[in-house]
Amino acid sequence: MKKFKSDEYYCPKCNSPLKIDNHIVLTAIPAGKIGGLILFEPKLGNFNIVKHETCEIRTGEQVDFLCPVCHANLGVGEETLAEITHIDMHGDEYKILFSEIMGEQATFKIKQGKVENYYGADSGKYMNFFGVGPDE
Repeated sequence: MKKFKSDEYYCPKCNSPLKIDNHIVLTAIPAGKIGGLILFEPKLGNFNIVKHETCEIRTGEQVDFLCPVCHANLGVGEETLAEITHIDMHGDEYKILFSEIMGEQATFKIKQGKVENYYGADSGKYMNFFGVGPDE
């Protein structure tokens, strides 16, 4: 299994790397507005983002997150969640699901279909999506 110097993040559709320097880069498009590139912190549970001032995304809006390389929509099913792939320094692979509602704090780390960990005050809103939570 390949080991990495740091955690890496990839598009689940085209496998392009999404982490540059110390940020995960995604395209964010709100309905009917001008979107742009959004920079996320790679540390799970850190909900700080960076965006250009002209990016018209407001707190509470649903956003379509796209891969900046292949432009695939990263949304997952009927839920307002998006997915990227995470490979840790040991080479272990996880799905990372996170809220598509701007400002909502809900992120899930999943391995082989099981929630390994979850982060954020709003994560409880999505627990029914996964069935059994990590503490049950």
